[in-house]
Amino acid sequence: MTGEIMQKKRLFASFAVTALVAGSLVAASGVATAAGRTVTVWSPYQGGNLDLWNAAIKRVEAANPGLSVTSVGNIDMAKSLAAINAGNGPDISVSNGAGNLGWFCGSGAWQKLNVLLAGKNGIDLKTTFSAAANASTVSNNVRCALPLNSEVFAFYFNKDLLAKAGFKNPPKTTTELTEYSKKLTTFNADGSIKTAGFVPWAGYYGFDMDSMWLGQMFGAKWYGGDQKSAFASDARWAKAFNWQKNFIADVFGGGDFAKGSKLLTKFVASRGGEWGTDHDFMTGRVAMKWDANWMAPMFCTGDDWTPVEKCTAKVNFGIAGFPVSPELVGTNYGSGVVGEAQMGISKGSKNVKDAWIVMKALATDTKLAAAWDAANSAPSTLLSKSARPASYPSWYEAIYDVASHPLSSYHVMKNTGEHQEEALLQNLMASWQAGDTSNIKSALSDLATKVNQIVARNS
Repeated sequence: MTGEIMQKKRLFASFAVTALVAGSLVAASGVATAAGRTVTVWSPYQGGNLDLWNAAIKRVEAANPGLSVTSVGNIDMAKSLAAINAGNGPDISVSNGAGNLGWFCGSGAWQKLNVLLAGKNGIDLKTTFSAAANASTVSNNVRCALPLNSEVFAFYFNKDLLAKAGFKNPPKTTTELTEYSKKLTTFNADGSIKTAGFVPWAGYYGFDMDSMWLGQMFGAKWYGGDQKSAFASDARWAKAFNWQKNFIADVFGGGDFAKGSKLLTKFVASRGGEWGTDHDFMTGRVAMKWDANWMAPMFCTGDDWTPVEKCTAKVNFGIAGFPVSPELVGTNYGSGVVGEAQMGISKGSKNVKDAWIVMKALATDTKLAAAWDAANSAPSTLLSKSARPASYPSWYEAIYDVASHPLSSYHVMKNTGEHQEEALLQNLMASWQAGDTSNIKSALSDLATKVNQIVARNS
């Protein structure tokens, strides 16, 4: 696997951020300038992805005589942000994904786009981009970005294993998910778990997003109408965590949570490698799981992320939206967690008018979107069918269904620095599943307080 492919691993919500080196920021090439009609764009792209990006930029120049665009690749998000705030940034910068919007928008590094969007060269967001994409460009009630490609987290199920257990379709509700898992879970002679129906466990192939996915199944909100953390005020968070605990007890512990947690800890520790044919989902060790859209091609081929029409690997899988709490099945089923790469205009840009022309063109370029998805398994945020590859596997249609569901989303984003609310929530899930946290309501209240304090410090 190349370094570029490995970058796919949870690009849109990664906690890890490249350390800042102050000296490199001042010397970075392509600083915004007012000279002529020149627009500078910084992106994190490299190799073939940078080639696709630059080809789209050439199309922008061809459509706008006199406009020159300088593209600089391999610039990570942290470096872009620091350069913008130091007054040495580009006109436009690209963030790897949704989890970083609060960082750029909340700090004021990216400009508000309301006036530009409403102008004669504006965009009708509702008819252009998916609902999830439009939601992902707003932070603190300020729209400061346009979306690019997306990353979709959906529900995978082994068709053969489900059929063998008597199930024709994937579970739609969390209740069904528990019922399916009880029947699909088997144990070794020594009582250890042999195969698991489903594993709702922080740290099990989760890209640090397990707690986010759990909240999505119950429709839990991250922030309330008062813009304060909703971890304590939204009762659906406690409901989600209690469901997880009951699931572990009932499915793996025979009603005993401590026993189930202990057995599951050992099962997870013995999981197969994440990138290859020994992955638990490919070996049948787990029958159903949450996962990213770009894992589907690997499940098909065993070693690559390039979509193929016919799956050759031994796992016969299907893709659907997350199972949801029973009362939400009529509205929320079919949805998943969806994040987007984004771009914004730097607060120090000397040529906002032309920067907007460039950014709008890149965000709405269906040729770029289709080529990007074909190369990266990253669906476009554009509603136009022409933004899809000319040919793609029929089994991949389910990914587009989840991406376009009106209730698919990432989560409301505020400036918490390096995704600290996500890290804190994931840590709570890990503590809860291990039995180290006994009062979930109190723990969620403490979490809400910490998140509010972080947001206040970054405001």
